[in-house]
Amino acid sequence: MSSTSLSKCLTLVKNAVDESSLAPIIALYFAASWCPDCVESKPYVSNVFKMQEGRAKLFDLVYVSSDNDSDQMKGEIEGGWDSIDYEKKEDRSMLKKCFGICAQKEMEALGITSEQRKGGIPTLLLIDKGNSVVISPDGIPDLMGDNKVEDPLAKWKALLLPKES
Repeated sequence: MSSTSLSKCLTLVKNAVDESSLAPIIALYFAASWCPDCVESKPYVSNVFKMQEGRAKLFDLVYVSSDNDSDQMKGEIEGGWDSIDYEKKEDRSMLKKCFGICAQKEMEALGITSEQRKGGIPTLLLIDKGNSVVISPDGIPDLMGDNKVEDPLAKWKALLLPKES
């Protein structure tokens, strides 16, 4: 991927969150209501987002939908989450291509090959907002399953790079 297209994708991501947010991480949650693994992961994603209440916000969450329609998508978004509007299919497609993350059934339409696909759904991609770099290709295993960590927020904070001058 060219640095120009990565730059475009990162601009799109940053524009999806409230510009006044001081959260140093943007978490892109690639998911869909029809996906059983996404349904299973959603409460964990929701809980880690809510863990930020009452303390300095570590991450903004942006839902990148693979839902079949806008009503399904709206049903997945929780309070405080940002999203790429369902009507902005081109923007959602660009993010999926940029990061190589999509549902298997979307691969052909997006023109993503098996070699280009880095992940399916659900995926929680973590981006260091200040340095514009991916700091974790998927935070879901930190939240659930055999490799879950006790304090995912502390782990993610430790991944942040020193600010570039």
